[in-house]
Amino acid sequence: MSSPRRVGNHTEQHYTAAASHQHAHTRLTRAAPHPDVVAAAEFLLAEPDAYLYRRRYLELITHTPGPDGTTLTDYTAAEKYLLITAARRRKTLQRPATLYAVQAPDPDDDVPAFGDR
Repeated sequence: MSSPRRVGNHTEQHYTAAASHQHAHTRLTRAAPHPDVVAAAEFLLAEPDAYLYRRRYLELITHTPGPDGTTLTDYTAAEKYLLITAARRRKTLQRPATLYAVQAPDPDDDVPAFGDR
């Protein structure tokens, strides 16, 4: 095994490792998702059909090559999906089981008319 070539006071191996470490760190930096997105994800993952939500979320994440050749990951559509789906799911859970049942007015309830006081 040959030893790395020396350039100045540092070895070529040192420069390569430092450059790849910095490049990897820059590439993996991502802002934390908004707390609403985290709450939506946690809510949907607690649902019985969470695997469907997870699958769709993963399908919506896009990977595109960046100008410097690195891969850029866009979570915008996936996060929007989580927010909208969680809101819809919460709304359906708040509705009563009988959606179209309307209680008929009871004829025994004598509510005075506007002018009858």
